[in-house]
Amino acid sequence: MKEHRRWGKKFVDNRDWIGYNKRLVTRGEFLLDCEWVESWNSELKAMNEGKVGARYEYPNSFMCFLAVLHQWVDFRGLEGISKKLVEFGQLPQASDYSNVCRRVNKQEVKFELPKESCCVSTDGSGMKFENAGEYRARMYGKRRKYIKVVISADPLKKKLIDCEVGLEGELSTESDIAMEHMKALLLQGIDIPKFWGDGSFDTYDLFAFLQHNNIEPAIKTRKNAVLKGDDSLRDREILKMKKGYKKWARKRQYGLRWNGTEGIFSAVKRKFGEQTRSHKIENAFNEVKRKFWVYDRMKTYAETHA
Repeated sequence: MKEHRRWGKKFVDNRDWIGYNKRLVTRGEFLLDCEWVESWNSELKAMNEGKVGARYEYPNSFMCFLAVLHQWVDFRGLEGISKKLVEFGQLPQASDYSNVCRRVNKQEVKFELPKESCCVSTDGSGMKFENAGEYRARMYGKRRKYIKVVISADPLKKKLIDCEVGLEGELSTESDIAMEHMKALLLQGIDIPKFWGDGSFDTYDLFAFLQHNNIEPAIKTRKNAVLKGDDSLRDREILKMKKGYKKWARKRQYGLRWNGTEGIFSAVKRKFGEQTRSHKIENAFNEVKRKFWVYDRMKTYAETHA
């Protein structure tokens, strides 16, 4: 039997395992970090200033705290946790589960963006709506559509940039979402040196966008890709691919795209699961997006506090 030769250089593990272990421990500290309680009254005052109608009784920081715990605990369980924290003297007052449910589901999810420059890698994956398994499909003859998630992240820093959630077959194409995410970055004055994507991103519009904004592509073009003969960025990439995929992949560092997408998908699904608990489709979309938001917040917290 012919011995299989490994492609590329032998992997040398130079990771700082002591530092990495410390960051993982610090992510656990993040779950019970209640420093925000000190600004409870001042935050409520700012939120209620000029507000018409019923005033807020709980600050957004408290709802963010419960939104994080909701990845493992249901809303009634969160009411019990808040009551116990009041008993321990950590919170001024507890909230009932209906208020928590309403506030958490309406919470706006925003990812912290880089300040000056970042590379971008985009990809999609699926999440399951409710706990609808094969048993339900067999018994009732129906299958819930999957929830599709498309994320963009910096593969060099493994930092989430944006996330789009929709129903299977109803969301925009991944290449269109990638362009929207990059447009949002460019409008804020953030430079994008390079973009990574798999074969599904081999579209004329995306290559034209990258060429117009001077962004280096690391997109695997299709095997049957046809040259237009206009010396466009896509034509040049096709010619480079035809000279040898391995050579092109090394030069473009194509494998790095896994750090920005597949690695994050794997981490989120392992930590929070790939199923939603919400019955309403809108709440399910928000729940899925919060999974990635919570992971990003935990990771950022660990990097700054470890």
